[in-house]
Amino acid sequence: MIRERIQPDIRAKSNYLASFRFINIDFGKKPPQIKSWKTHADPEKKQIMLDLDISYNADIKVDAGFTEKTPIAGIKSIKLEGILRVILAPLMEDSPIFGALTVYFPHRPVLELQWTGFAHLLNIPGLQTLSEKELMNQIGQIIVAPQHFSHPLAARFDLAKLQFLEPRNALRIRVIEAKNLVAKEILTKSSNPYVVICGGGTTAKTRVIHKNLNPKWNETFEILYSDLPDQEIEFNLISDKGVKINQQLGSCRIRIKEVPERGFIDKWIDLENVKSGQLHIKVTRLRLLSDPTQLEEVKSLFLYAGYRGNTLECFVGASNFFLVFQVLKVNEQSRPKRENEIASAVLYTYIEKGRGLPVIQVKKDNLKALAVVQVGVEDNVKKIGSRINNGEAEWKKRFQFLIRNPLNEELKLKVHNEHNKPIGSITVRLSRLLAASEMTLQDWLPLESTEQNSEIRVKLQLRILTPDVGAPSPQGKTKAQYIKPRTKVKKH
Repeated sequence: MIRERIQPDIRAKSNYLASFRFINIDFGKKPPQIKSWKTHADPEKKQIMLDLDISYNADIKVDAGFTEKTPIAGIKSIKLEGILRVILAPLMEDSPIFGALTVYFPHRPVLELQWTGFAHLLNIPGLQTLSEKELMNQIGQIIVAPQHFSHPLAARFDLAKLQFLEPRNALRIRVIEAKNLVAKEILTKSSNPYVVICGGGTTAKTRVIHKNLNPKWNETFEILYSDLPDQEIEFNLISDKGVKINQQLGSCRIRIKEVPERGFIDKWIDLENVKSGQLHIKVTRLRLLSDPTQLEEVKSLFLYAGYRGNTLECFVGASNFFLVFQVLKVNEQSRPKRENEIASAVLYTYIEKGRGLPVIQVKKDNLKALAVVQVGVEDNVKKIGSRINNGEAEWKKRFQFLIRNPLNEELKLKVHNEHNKPIGSITVRLSRLLAASEMTLQDWLPLESTEQNSEIRVKLQLRILTPDVGAPSPQGKTKAQYIKPRTKVKKH
């Protein structure tokens, strides 16, 4: 997995890392210890879950560099402690009984690495902005929920059938205010607080409010999440120190399953690991619509206009546009002034494979030619780890984008080699999906700016976001509940 999944991702981060490789990988013979374990059965989802309390403390040898013979950094020991979840699903009638094995950490484990040549590693362009702590955080998140690793157990089992493969759920999070925060500035007896929100594999943060222990943000964010069990949203409050190291003001979290299936939560939560401080949040569950006739207001409007039966279906394409207009109008009315637009739709993107790609052979160190895909909407750009380019590269990578206005935004896909030399590009206006059946496009798309007939097979799917039944508007007034922290430091 390290060479096939992690190494290509590292090489795709920067031109300077194009020839990066893992030279030696030896985890020794000492196995992880299982301190205890619990079993959970879910007949409805046809799965069994095992929670393993594991501990792994061993000497290892992992060397990395840019040539086969000269390592510049490495890891000589590892310490890992945490709860590892194993999901056996789905239940099948024939042997081996379960279709696939999925493993992940529901919560970030304790991870400590002993490095060799670490200073040289951070001097590499593209990595020099990382501290050891930040690098450890990135390593620790490789297989932490919602990230997971799945492997088929049954022959020819399609992993796409796993219900937690894609984040087909959405939450709208409003960070409202905080109170009684700890003062980190000695002279002013104040702090410069902001909130970092982590959930669903994404991270967002509010603006900084200077010199305030009772800040009001009233900022809205959306996150997408899958059906992977026991996912959480974490809120970290931080005091901005400018060029100096920022200081922690406490943290809190909620479990996604706390949000009702058709509703919302509105809570004051005590901050953990600090003497004082509370955070006020609202979290609303959103629906993802593929058919505007599912929205009663749209359906009623068409019926009132005299459309019936099959005639209504003929207007689905047009009603998709109407539904977007309606959601955009509601979003505009509900968001506070000076706040960025909130999302009105989700774009699911599946980059499958290419054909007829020009192959630019790499001469240095006998490395194989690579094809790297960069895909983005507006300023949200994501890069797919390199794949070997033999003219028919396969990526099989899924991305999701929160869309502000699908009427005027477009998806841009670019393919280049490991030296960032362009191979071709594709542009798709999202309004094209609004007119498509079930707002879905799955086809081979030709690459522009190529001398030969090159194509990329993609699947694009648009879904409209709307609050679920019973949920309040973002500015709706509700009585906030009060939640105590799980752990809290004692006051002195």
